[in-house]
Amino acid sequence: MSTLTQPDFAQLAGRVERITLPDSEAYDELRRSRIWNQRLACERRPAAIISVRDAAEASAAIRFARANGLKLTVRGHGHNYEAAAARDGSVMLDISPMETLEIDLETRTAWAGAAVNGRQLLEALEPHRLAFPIGHCSNVPLSGYVLSGGFGWNAGEWGAATANVLAIELVTASGEHLRVDAEHHADLFWAARGSGSGFFAAVLRYKLKLHDLPATAYTWSATFTADSAPALAPWLSRATAEADPSTEIICLVGPDHHSGRPAVIVRASSVGHSEAEARGKVSRFCDPPQEAAIIEGPKGEAMGFAELTKLSAMPNGKRVYADQLWSDASLGDMLLAVWHLADIPVTSSSINLISPGAGVRIPHCDGADAALSVGGSAGAGLYAMWDDAADDERHMDWAREADAALARFRTGRYVGEANLGAGLDRVEQCFAPGVLDRIERLRAQWDSDNLFGGFPVG
Repeated sequence: MSTLTQPDFAQLAGRVERITLPDSEAYDELRRSRIWNQRLACERRPAAIISVRDAAEASAAIRFARANGLKLTVRGHGHNYEAAAARDGSVMLDISPMETLEIDLETRTAWAGAAVNGRQLLEALEPHRLAFPIGHCSNVPLSGYVLSGGFGWNAGEWGAATANVLAIELVTASGEHLRVDAEHHADLFWAARGSGSGFFAAVLRYKLKLHDLPATAYTWSATFTADSAPALAPWLSRATAEADPSTEIICLVGPDHHSGRPAVIVRASSVGHSEAEARGKVSRFCDPPQEAAIIEGPKGEAMGFAELTKLSAMPNGKRVYADQLWSDASLGDMLLAVWHLADIPVTSSSINLISPGAGVRIPHCDGADAALSVGGSAGAGLYAMWDDAADDERHMDWAREADAALARFRTGRYVGEANLGAGLDRVEQCFAPGVLDRIERLRAQWDSDNLFGGFPVG
């Protein structure tokens, strides 16, 4: 790899929005602000952070990196747990300025910049009574979220975000600016929908298929003591199986946010044309077992579709270790495997057991139409979040223990949240047989010098 000097980067000056080098006073602050996981924010030292506003600037930066023997990563402004965009000696292509949004009401589509986040998208669509399956956290941008597949609100009805992408604008490793879809460069279109951080081009914009904005949403929730898990498990499995297919059920195992007591939080959410319809879809959860000790609730609440995002905001400024797995097991069986891990003294940490619908496998997960190729009727997100570096090993071990406890139920992993840094086997678990091989063949075709560096395997 070449070692570049200031004059080398000066050749790019004026052709991109901003270049920030390691010897700049702004470098450390910018690097930290661009990496959400504070455990990794200062561990790696990119050769430069180049911010770009459009395809021409992205192409110039990519051509420059390639000509000078540098690797390159693409960074939106989301919360990738493994800080995939920060790699030692690589150029970080910062696309966070790309927030353009063009809505076509006649075709019910939108061209959205990769840095547009869920909140921005919904706020723009709501006056037109339109919506899109944005991520559960509204500050997550489309960039890596859609690139990985995108499992968000109302996925049980609308499918993954990837299933709602009609075309993609990108810049290849050669610096070529392309619009790809099912008929034009279909191989790139296939790979861009599910390869995640292993994709081998820079995605700049997505053409989205839009949906009718649900008239209302409704959630039912209750917080139980963790030792109620044996009583809750059969009820949770039965209620999930009997719920409306579009209902999302989440079971959080961890400290109660208010008291800090080890807890199990159950929440069911759905949407409908009326409050009565939405409430009816979650009615199977309104009668929890009497022997389960309640800390708070039960309570039901009607809200607008966009308000659902307030239920799942993640804190900023934390040290993070996370992993994920898919499963076809019942939520009750998964709960019994991990409820003993609820006793961790950080209220922002949790094991999130989730079902996107009544035993319905996420659609479009066969690898034929998109690289997104594994899924399950349930999933588990394992999120350890803390503040003190001295506690790193303790919290990382907690998340690893949760993963081990659920291993017998695992059918695969989600490339957008799996801990790929743990090794190549994690990457392999994110794809159906043959899919990863196809991705690598396409990488060799479109990025023969491996400019984009591949999956961030540790």
